Amino acid sequence: MKYLYLHGLGQKPDSWNKVIKETKVSESSVKLSLAEMLEGKSATYKELYSAFSSECDKVNDEIVLCGLSLGAVLALNYAMDHPDKVKALVLIAAQYKMPKNLLKVQNILFHLMPIRIQ
Repeated sequence: MKYLYLHGLGQKPDSWNKVIKETKVSESSVKLSLAEMLEGKSATYKELYSAFSSECDKVNDEIVLCGLSLGAVLALNYAMDHPDKVKALVLIAAQYKMPKNLLKVQNILFHLMPIRIQ
């Protein structure tokens, strides 16, 4: 089983370091990066979800998705689309219903973000 960790807007993959360190599955854990997934693509939810789905699809085993904020929304979206692949979800601060105005603001922020956040 593979554990995939996805940060939210305004965080970095390293935000998960302490969490992963305290788990017993750290060797099976992967921190994903929103910025890297969007590299060379339009900064939209559709593009981000497509890139995230591709990352999940590369795993040839069941996965546990751990997501924070936007990462949680992506994880929930993927779990709904692929219930047979997702073994468990850990969702922190996820929106169950995405407010349209918030999505517009996030889309603007995506356009303003540098390609790589280090």
